[in-house]
Amino acid sequence: MRRSIISIFVPAILVLATVVGLAEKKTLKNEKLVKRISDSVKFLASDELEGRGVETDGINKAADYIAEHFKSIGLKTDSFNGSPFQHFEISTDVKLGDEKDNYLTLVGPAKDGALDVVTELTMGFEFNPLAIGATGAFDAGVVFVGYGIEAPDLNYNEYDGIDVKGKVVVIVRKEPQQTNPDSVFDGLKSSRHATFQSKVSNAYQKGAAAVVMVNDSGEASKYMSGLKHALSQYSAQLKSLTSTFEELEEPSQQEVVKHKLALRQAVNNISDTVSELNGDGDVVLEFDEAGAPSNRKSMPVFFARRSVVSSMVEDALGQTLEEIEAQVDETMEPVVGELKGWRIKGSASLIRERAKVKNVVGVLEGKGALKDETVVVGAHYDHLGYGGRGSLAPWTMDIHNGADDNSSGTTGMMEIAAILARSDQSNRRRVVFIAFSAEERGLIGSAYYVDNPLFNIDNTVAMINLDMIGRLSDNKLIVTGTGTSDIWPELLDRVNKTSGFEITRQPEGTGPSDHQSFYLKKVPVLHLFTGLHEYYHRPSDDHGIVNFDGLAEIVKFGAEITQYLQIVEERPNFKKSEKKRNVENTGGERPYFGSIPDYADNVDGLPLTGVSANGPADKAGIKPKDVIVGINDYKIGGIEDFDSALRKFKAGNKIKVTVLRGTKKIVVELTLGEPR
Repeated sequence: MRRSIISIFVPAILVLATVVGLAEKKTLKNEKLVKRISDSVKFLASDELEGRGVETDGINKAADYIAEHFKSIGLKTDSFNGSPFQHFEISTDVKLGDEKDNYLTLVGPAKDGALDVVTELTMGFEFNPLAIGATGAFDAGVVFVGYGIEAPDLNYNEYDGIDVKGKVVVIVRKEPQQTNPDSVFDGLKSSRHATFQSKVSNAYQKGAAAVVMVNDSGEASKYMSGLKHALSQYSAQLKSLTSTFEELEEPSQQEVVKHKLALRQAVNNISDTVSELNGDGDVVLEFDEAGAPSNRKSMPVFFARRSVVSSMVEDALGQTLEEIEAQVDETMEPVVGELKGWRIKGSASLIRERAKVKNVVGVLEGKGALKDETVVVGAHYDHLGYGGRGSLAPWTMDIHNGADDNSSGTTGMMEIAAILARSDQSNRRRVVFIAFSAEERGLIGSAYYVDNPLFNIDNTVAMINLDMIGRLSDNKLIVTGTGTSDIWPELLDRVNKTSGFEITRQPEGTGPSDHQSFYLKKVPVLHLFTGLHEYYHRPSDDHGIVNFDGLAEIVKFGAEITQYLQIVEERPNFKKSEKKRNVENTGGERPYFGSIPDYADNVDGLPLTGVSANGPADKAGIKPKDVIVGINDYKIGGIEDFDSALRKFKAGNKIKVTVLRGTKKIVVELTLGEPR
């Protein structure tokens, strides 16, 4: 009896031991994957890599790290003159040029038979060039255009009947009725018409030679109030520093030195603030305080002291700026006009800086009948560096490590590469793994690749994009592009039987990540994403917020999809899929045009990387790579001018659009659609 029991249980125990052993191996394998993912994300999001800003040395360290990984798993890494790096250049910033090339001079009419009155302004005190303008010199007549607003939908147009072509326009900051809750300009809130970009765009569209902007009447008092508040804060800080130090019975030498430095800083802050309080509050903006640089190639923009310009306006129009602003507030009728007898001579020198950047590419070669077709798996590896443009914490220059955005996606792409590199399928497509640069600047790296592909883009059968996949919560995964091929729904269902994600499917192929560049080339796409969060584009996006276990599951999910695409015999079909979206804006809706800007191209006008299927632009015959340079009589020098011009029309309006196609100028008629 005992023997028979043993004979029954021993095989069962062996089977159980085998199952347990397999489970332990699987657990161990998963633990190793999570550990590799954790190590990779932590390195890519470390301070050593300086937030992988495109101008930092840290992004080069990241590129080397990715390239070494590709090489270590056996991918081909010599596709670009023996290296894995696809080099290109981008525009990064605008700096002020030599002081002698930045000047502003007012030339007034002769008085009592004397010579013209010439007033040379002092840069840094009486005027500053602004980064939102362009390089250029001019000597032209002057037109005062009030607040520089053209708002036909609000029955307020300060350009009506005024010709500013080739002239310098003088513009007052903000907008009328700022303290009136019933103002048509969004009540007490500033509308889009108050923005610097809107004012500059209007002037550019009308052909102005240059812009000189000044503070409105209320700005000086607001500035002085801010200084008084700052002075009270600095005084409180000084008191706190003193009392805290006095509590130390025997301060160390280090504490004494630290206290002296803090005292010196506090005293300097107080001294500087008191000095400014002795002024009139009419402070000129610094070079970069009016907003991001534009791509316009003409029309310098300056900010000048109000007192300098006010005398010129009063001399020509018989009213001070204060009187004009008060009259406009009361009547809502523009007060504008040519400043006869006056000229302004000036020059702005802006130096546009460029940086050399690179995509990192590793190739897993195909085999058999499918070897000449390509699947792309991509993720952007750049981020915001030390903040600045794009940061949602613009007040700080702390490192923006970008752990979720996009160390997570880059790591995911690298791990999928490692999984597929072990493939032994005899009939398979090649898989190209790409870490894109300059995504944060406008999908520039992926746009460059699709225009300069390593392998024919027509033979690229699908693209899988991974961007911000590190915050999996409640097992919810967002997949975009599900409508770009008929194979996606069934494939996602099949693969998800293992993963069990709660998938939100978004059909459109467009969107703010690198998959869009491929979709616009008619490549089916899928984009994996775990959602936005409070750490997005802030220094707090660090490795501590990443769900490494969840990221590992997304890696396995993405790898299984890619493995299927690698070997399925029938090529996935491509379908256009674009979703209507409500676009948030202030100060009125913008009618639908249906174009996709190309932020990589540095030309005068608005270059296009694509047009939306069956949208107004598509129907009018506008094509990718066209450059929009005019809408009706409005000049277009960039995205700001394009946006500003469109807002002057309504859905159903027919407009004439001038585009450059190569060297040929073409005019098409386009009917604007309902806002989206």
